[in-house]
Amino acid sequence: MRTTQPETPGPSAGGSSFGGDVPNPPAFDAEAAARRNYRLSIWNGILFNVGETFIEAATILALFVSGLTTSSAVVGLAVGLTEVGWYLPQILTIAFVESLRRRLPLYRAMAFVRIGGLVVTTLAVVFLGDRAPGLTLAVFFVAFSAFAFAGGFSAVAFYDVVGRTIPMEWHPRMWALRLFFGGLLAAGCGFVLQRILAVPDYSLRYGLLFGIATAFIGAGALTFTAAHEPPVAISRKALHMGVHLRLNLRVAWRDPSFRALFGTRVALAGAFAAAPFLVLYALGPLALAPAVVGGFVTARIAGFVASNLWWQRIAMRNGHRTLMRQVALVAAIAPALALLAPLAPVAWRPGVLCAAFAGVGAAVSGTNIGYQSLLLAIAPAARRPSYVGLMNSFLGPFMLLPALAGILADWTGPVVVFAVALAAAGAAFLVTARLPQRPTEQRSAPPA
Repeated sequence: MRTTQPETPGPSAGGSSFGGDVPNPPAFDAEAAARRNYRLSIWNGILFNVGETFIEAATILALFVSGLTTSSAVVGLAVGLTEVGWYLPQILTIAFVESLRRRLPLYRAMAFVRIGGLVVTTLAVVFLGDRAPGLTLAVFFVAFSAFAFAGGFSAVAFYDVVGRTIPMEWHPRMWALRLFFGGLLAAGCGFVLQRILAVPDYSLRYGLLFGIATAFIGAGALTFTAAHEPPVAISRKALHMGVHLRLNLRVAWRDPSFRALFGTRVALAGAFAAAPFLVLYALGPLALAPAVVGGFVTARIAGFVASNLWWQRIAMRNGHRTLMRQVALVAAIAPALALLAPLAPVAWRPGVLCAAFAGVGAAVSGTNIGYQSLLLAIAPAARRPSYVGLMNSFLGPFMLLPALAGILADWTGPVVVFAVALAAAGAAFLVTARLPQRPTEQRSAPPA
């Protein structure tokens, strides 16, 4: 696989200012960069997964915000903020990223913005907490939005570097290893997480959680800044952003694989929209003790980790369509069990909800592996930033579904939300039939 290409366009004509010949620029070692970036990407994912466990949206963030407001809609909005911020702004970066010969500088700049947003959030939680709930909530939404949206602005650059430098046949294993080892370490943090959740003081409890998350996520963001990338030959003339988007949208939307992946991911977003209300449902209508929350987090991590190797095996051996069809079935587990929980004996209800959270973890793990691998696989190399940015930005508004689910829960109750989520999982299963199978061929082995 070893190929080389110049780091710069080439020496200028003539000699140097001292009269000597200009030496050839150093060659870019594509194989060495592939292995380096493969490992850095895995470490990036591992550290992010560990850090995000301490501010996990469906449990920790939902509880954090519910301590500051009684509105389910606000809880849903806060839970969806990370996803909205990551997906929505990518369309704004497509033309800019495709005009750059190097894309890592954008990722590096946004990494520092993300870290800053988390630091401000942590300080607000520690120094304001539930003593000034309105102010804490306002600072949280501003600072955490900076963290979330900076991730969206850096995502196109990240995907482009990964797509250009790491062989496609390595991708399923790379995404799976990021999630597996990240989840394994997160499971190891479960005892620490449960001890922190038992801290009686609100500011100290959530200050510790956000502080630990900031340390791990910051380390993960900085890790990938050390990646190597070759310069990109910019062959197309610069276009106005609107023209650029119209041209790429026309190409992408005519691609049946693009449309099928979009439909599948939207339906899965609908299935996941009920997840933040599982913990509130358990502590409210089901009247379970607050101590069960730590068990829910552990169950989610266990489902995330235990399913990971299975999803990787399905992707490598059977293909992406089979993977996503099974993910849709697993996504139906949580809302189905939530609907059945009131019918179970009281002593069994914590176990039923733990199984629901395990199903959420398994479905999220499979979605991450299948969606990211498919998105990079269907994108033409010359239009990869456009495909990634358009797909993720189109999905952005649908990441607000938890907020709509919260409004629905306020009006009708959580049972209706779980029923809608179950129907969305069924719709996802039907739409996956149109996905490309694209089984991965093991043409070259990724590094250990």
